[in-house]
Amino acid sequence: MTDYKTLIRETRVKKGISQGTLAKLVEVSQPFIAEIESGRKKPSLDVLIRICGALEIPMFGGKSKDE
Repeated sequence: MTDYKTLIRETRVKKGISQGTLAKLVEVSQPFIAEIESGRKKPSLDVLIRICGALEIPMFGGKSKDE
């Protein structure tokens, strides 16, 4: 089972989205996205929901639109 930080990073890269672009979409800073992906910081539920929306990742299991 993939953890959220790996899923976020892999999905972002697969979609060709930079950390900076994702940060703008989610309305957080690029360094914060980097810290989430590295596991140094945990996103709030609100930020996690926005990240999942921007990357089209289902929150509660299932497959993304790309799968």
